[in-house]
Amino acid sequence: MCSRSKTVRGVVAAIVVASLALVSATVSVLAQATKGGNPKAAAVKNPVQPTPKSIAAGRQKYNGACRQCHGPMGHGDGALAPKNPSPADLTDSEWKFGSSDGEIFALIANGVGGDSEMKGHRSEMTATDMWNIVNFLRSIGPQPTK
Repeated sequence: MCSRSKTVRGVVAAIVVASLALVSATVSVLAQATKGGNPKAAAVKNPVQPTPKSIAAGRQKYNGACRQCHGPMGHGDGALAPKNPSPADLTDSEWKFGSSDGEIFALIANGVGGDSEMKGHRSEMTATDMWNIVNFLRSIGPQPTK
């Protein structure tokens, strides 16, 4: 039983290391928010299907991490929203830093930078959590451009 336990622990450890490497590689490619969009981030495709389960999970994570500034329905009117610059309205068609799923993921992971109070959340949630938020935002806002 001891050798089997060691084998299982080794497999689990390998999976964890591989997952962390994937997230790290994805986040590093997407690192900087750029007005007008980020072509490298735009090329990253959302690996999480926008199922009702994913959207519900995204809403839950959004409510915990984003609602305070972006508001309950993403209009940028949250109770803790800074005034200058104010948070983006996530339901309109104007996305200053790109509107692809990959660009939105990059903003959630890394924040905006500069004088923005939009900080990255990659240390607070998993890549799947962030993709679920992207799927939730698509359910309340503009659809991706084709």
